Order: sequence, then C-alpha cells, then structure tokens
Amino acid sequence: MILYLVRHGKTEYNTVKRYTGSTNVPLSEEGVAQAHKTAEMLKNIPFDVIVSSPLLRAKTTAEIIAEYHPDIPIILNDGFRERSFGDWEGREYKDRSFIDYICLPENIYSAPDGGETVADFYARVKNALDEVKNEYPDKTVLIVAHGMVSRMINKAIKSIPFGQANEFLLSNCDYIKYEI
Repeated sequence: MILYLVRHGKTEYNTVKRYTGSTNVPLSEEGVAQAHKTAEMLKNIPFDVIVSSPLLRAKTTAEIIAEYHPDIPIILNDGFRERSFGDWEGREYKDRSFIDYICLPENIYSAPDGGETVADFYARVKNALDEVKNEYPDKTVLIVAHGMVSRMINKAIKSIPFGQANEFLLSNCDYIKYEI
C-alpha cells in the first residue's frame, strides 16, 4: 500500500494556541487556503480511496483535496478522530509542554479528566490504520487526519516507542508518503 497522510488545514484554535482535541471546529480562512494549496500539490496522485476523520476540519480538507479526484470516494473513519483532551479542550497553551508530557512513556496511561489516555488513543488509531491496510493492501490511500493522529500513525508504521512519538509532527496541511 502507498499511503499519503495529510494533516488538516489551520483552525482558529491552532492560531490562538488552544487544545482542540475532539472539539469539532471548522477550518479558518487560512486553513481553507492551505487545503487548496495541498490539493493542488496532490492533484496528480492516483488515489484509490480517501479516508478522513469525521471531524469538520479534516473532512473539509479531504473534500477540498477530493475536488481534483471527483470519482474517488471519501470514507469517514472515526478511528482517525483526534484524541480527546477532556477538560483541556479549549484551553490556551503557552508552549508544547503538555503535549510533550502526555507522550512520555510513564504518562501514556494518564489523561485529563474526561479525556482519552495515549495508550487508548494509540490503540484506536492503530486499529483504524490496520483496517485500512487490510482493506486496501495494494492501493494508493490518502488519510486526512490530525496532529496527534499523525504521530500515532507514524509510530505504528515505524515501530517507534512512545517516547519518540513527539519527534514527529505534520504542520497544518503538510503531508508525508509511506510505502507499507
């Protein structure tokens, strides 16, 4: 399988540095422009299927990319929904210390109140990735998802430990190609 992984375009939460998590926020105007630019870059890739998180920011990014691939289905997969940060969602952050903290191996079984542990989140994302790999083993697949999801997909594909998972992050509307 050839896998392209795209992170959604920018949102207002990204701009003001708020923990978004599973909060369903739309793309900002800048995010829409980023999605169109990424769509242009990917227009000649012969995707067989587009799989997206059902959250609006990822779904909209996938739909914009799909404008160049009108005959390719978009499948929404809840397994690629961003991690729930529980009580942390909507809070502003000054730096990335919380995000770095939650991926430390000793913290993967902890979560903010009402949130999802990294261990549970990773299991969900890995199961979704395994489903895609099993369903489309010889295909070219585009997954449109989120920052933390991209870390977990990268971790699963490269078999890296949790402690190294934070070393990888796609910026808004960046993409990476994997051959699995």
